[in-house]
Amino acid sequence: MGDKRLLPPLPRAESRIRVLHDDVTRDQYGWLRDRNNSDVRAYLGAENSYAEQATAHLTELKAELVAEIEARQPCEGDPPAFQVGPFEYFQRHEPGLPHPAWWRRPVTGGSAELVLDPNAIPGAEVFYSLGVFEPSDDGCYVAFSFDVIGDENYELRVRDMETSRDVRRGWRQAVMAAWAADGHTLFFTRERPDLRRQRHELVRLDVAAGDSEVVFEEADERLDVGIRRSASGAWLFLDVIKDKHGPVEVWCLPADQPGFGWRRIVARDLGHRVSAEHWGDKFLFRVDDAGPHYRLVLASIDDPSPSHWQEVIPHRAGLILEEVHLLEQHLVVLERDGLRPRLVSRNGSGRVEATIVPDEPTCTLKVGLSAGGSYSVARHSFRSSKLIYSVSSFVTPDTVVEHDLADDRSTVLYQARVPGYDAAQYVATVVMAEAEDGTQVPISLVGRRDRREPGPVLLNVYGCYGTPRWPSFFSWPSSMTKRLSLIDRGVAFGIVHVRGGGELGRSWHEAAILDRKRVTYTDLIAAAEGLVERGIATRDGIVIEGSSGGGGTVLATAALRPDLFRAVLAEVPVADILDTELDFAMPFALGETAEYGDPHTAHEYKYLRSYDPYYNLSADRPLPPTYVDAALDDSQVLYYQPARYVAQRRSCAADRDPELVFRVRMIGGHSGASHGPGVAEEAAFRMAWIVDQFRRSTS
Repeated sequence: MGDKRLLPPLPRAESRIRVLHDDVTRDQYGWLRDRNNSDVRAYLGAENSYAEQATAHLTELKAELVAEIEARQPCEGDPPAFQVGPFEYFQRHEPGLPHPAWWRRPVTGGSAELVLDPNAIPGAEVFYSLGVFEPSDDGCYVAFSFDVIGDENYELRVRDMETSRDVRRGWRQAVMAAWAADGHTLFFTRERPDLRRQRHELVRLDVAAGDSEVVFEEADERLDVGIRRSASGAWLFLDVIKDKHGPVEVWCLPADQPGFGWRRIVARDLGHRVSAEHWGDKFLFRVDDAGPHYRLVLASIDDPSPSHWQEVIPHRAGLILEEVHLLEQHLVVLERDGLRPRLVSRNGSGRVEATIVPDEPTCTLKVGLSAGGSYSVARHSFRSSKLIYSVSSFVTPDTVVEHDLADDRSTVLYQARVPGYDAAQYVATVVMAEAEDGTQVPISLVGRRDRREPGPVLLNVYGCYGTPRWPSFFSWPSSMTKRLSLIDRGVAFGIVHVRGGGELGRSWHEAAILDRKRVTYTDLIAAAEGLVERGIATRDGIVIEGSSGGGGTVLATAALRPDLFRAVLAEVPVADILDTELDFAMPFALGETAEYGDPHTAHEYKYLRSYDPYYNLSADRPLPPTYVDAALDDSQVLYYQPARYVAQRRSCAADRDPELVFRVRMIGGHSGASHGPGVAEEAAFRMAWIVDQFRRSTS
């Protein structure tokens, strides 16, 4: 901590009493919800000022970290182009411009033409996020969406490539998009025009005529609507999605008959998660009817009802069937044995012809090439024997590989090169920790080979909604171009795969939901204690970090065992879980009752109340030093959720808890700055704070 004389800000209290299920709670900072209130802006500004002053002694370190991060930016070459119809599409980054532009060139050869330059979009100089980038089959149109605020309210446009003009624009709350085969019919999903973030409808847009209509509307607010094209291109699938584990209902439409009616091929009353694909004269279904790890079945297109399903790959205990990918002559599945992924290719007769296992203890493995947008679809050439996939891990920068399934040979098409990075200096491992009930909880770890043990450890965690978190190089939560600055200073970094997440399948998720949610937090505690017992971490040398739902995880865990952690980073945290689930107008709240429970029900309220970070703050239970941040335009975790937590925590401490640092981003959204110096500066601030905490643990 810097100047001991600094006094953190404390907003005025406006106490509101609520009685529910005979439990009395007092909320003093509900008024912070009004972002147009000048007192709210003043308080957020005061917290930002305090954060800068409280960390002023770290100015030189922050500048040093910024320089290190910026020096690690990838260089030499762009990822491979992907093909749609007669063109291949690729990105080109011009020096001095913040965003790469999209170009295309004919597959048969010829000059490149500009498709989309984000730098020309008003507001993109401040913030820019791509939603979708979808060329039509014939290349006449390109549908794209973007966000220049950070609130993820993507605007969808359609560009006529002959005139380079946007002939359709202004569609807000657009999410997923897919073209029909006729080249002028676009289907896209749209969110409700409120905070709930439910994708509730499918719109059909005739680009040529300018006509649009809603063709499907989902009335159950716990469900989302998705749209996608089959790998063959012959069919469109409308998915009704319940959670991260997949659709509960599937509709289909021939891609060359977009005006025809949709046909339901899997009904939600079946009660299972089912995803569909098309191969030859059959539909394939990945389904969990035989167990949580899924099996693969097929059926005729004419009658794909469950009574006609034929098993292709059985359900296998301990082996998760994660994805199904199809080429014209090859069936490829992404499986995961524990944390290790592999690709297995079968021919039309079902014989295994190739198995691809990355040489990593665990990693991110993706099939196909994507435009990289928030809702972009990965592609690979269907009429080919060449499968394109990418591998990324703690120690391996993103690598794109082409594997010819016909002769079982691989060729590296691209590998990101990071200046000054030597993979041989680092080692990635998986360590197991024993939970309270004896379950083995995996921890993916990375550190320098010459790291002294025991030493400081930074643990990242999520543990919500069945969402898996895999090690990678550039993507969150690994972000190795930034984390290396900590690792090179002797810190080990790890991702704790606690229950509640989806790394080990649906059963792993369901082991920590509803009246078992505290298992997520006790798993994290067990992981920290296990690293100390193994001699990897020092007793006072563990910092825990989580973002969004993971931010709520670390705050709840620290409240259970404040003595165990040196410090806590809670980035855009769901810090008021109880109040979020009580208000179904909040983002995702209704659907999240399947995770945390519905507090309108007495026994579920009581359990949730027992670990809620906001309502369990008290003056007689000090917490570890904590960094919290928020974003004013965040549409997933609203800025006032962490702001209320911080204000309430300060009010519980006689000294206003000076070890609590709170920063509010006025530009960007849930994931922070999109480009420019702000990206490195945000990361450097957090890492400087972490380094300072570790230094103080040894002083």
